[in-house]
Amino acid sequence: MTYRVAIIGCGRMACTIDDEVVGKLDKSGMILPYCHAGGYLDYPGTEMVAACDIDEERLNNALARWHIPRGYTDFRECIRQEQPDIISVTTRPENHAEIIVFAAEHGVKGMFVEKPLCCSLTETDAIREVCERHDVKLAFGPMRRNWAAYQQARALLDSGELGAVQAAIAFAGNPCGGHTLDNLLYLLSDPDPVSVRATLGTLSPFEGDTDDMRFKPDARIESAHVTFANGTAIHINGVGASGEYEVICERGILRIPSDGYTFYARRADENGRGYEEMDLPPVERWSSGVAKVQDLAESVRTGQPGVSNLRATLISQEIGYAMYESHLRGGVSVDIPITENRDRWVSSW
Repeated sequence: MTYRVAIIGCGRMACTIDDEVVGKLDKSGMILPYCHAGGYLDYPGTEMVAACDIDEERLNNALARWHIPRGYTDFRECIRQEQPDIISVTTRPENHAEIIVFAAEHGVKGMFVEKPLCCSLTETDAIREVCERHDVKLAFGPMRRNWAAYQQARALLDSGELGAVQAAIAFAGNPCGGHTLDNLLYLLSDPDPVSVRATLGTLSPFEGDTDDMRFKPDARIESAHVTFANGTAIHINGVGASGEYEVICERGILRIPSDGYTFYARRADENGRGYEEMDLPPVERWSSGVAKVQDLAESVRTGQPGVSNLRATLISQEIGYAMYESHLRGGVSVDIPITENRDRWVSSW
């Protein structure tokens, strides 16, 4: 079956980000195509039938470049007229929740939603409700759980060869920006969160906001500790080493350097006083853009959650906004889900 696709928002992540990284990927886990349109074009199970953008010049450029037959400036008209099976939501985050809710209520069965998912937990709750009610499969924008190195690292962790997973560590990130939390959650197998304690960098409240309820852009994480029901934890120390991750296990340590270009693992030696590097097969890299599209299409076809899915996305949202709640309370531990201030608004743009 070939799924009909409409792209809502024809900007950078939808159509042009690949242009920025050509010639810069020699030490990166990224393989092109990376943008949404490129992934759909290269995956034989999808056909782009329409695109939508309020900027007609940007829309026309996208139609010409990606050979998309029809264009719209109103996402509602696009969805009503085209009746797509799958959409990409690649507009500004302020519009995401409205588009997702409308699309789910008008028959769309799969959505590839760029990060951040939306701008508040109130919007997150609406997305959860409509996707569950209409059985919509959602793939969240962060790509790295679809990269080869992360998937091969996860397979090693799942094998038990390093013993029970205990914690995942990162050295940079944002509460609501997407990549760091999504990567760490994937490496931990998306466990259920229990509590968060965090301190953030400089906040950027809207002018006139005296209640700490509206921020733009997203802050950086200075430190964070997240605990999970299965006994694992996330630690983030915001020293600025972006794209570096470690997983601490009962009998070893796994490290992903250079943003997914490769990964290493060290196993505890016999006396438990040191670690010996493991001999691992080389990473066979592939395009995460195509992998993401294929994963979503298979999820729609089978009805099963994909590698990137609604549940994992909702966990990331709860943790991100709990970091704001903890920071604003002086860095104390807060339980998840948070019950207060679910309408706190944060945009990463």
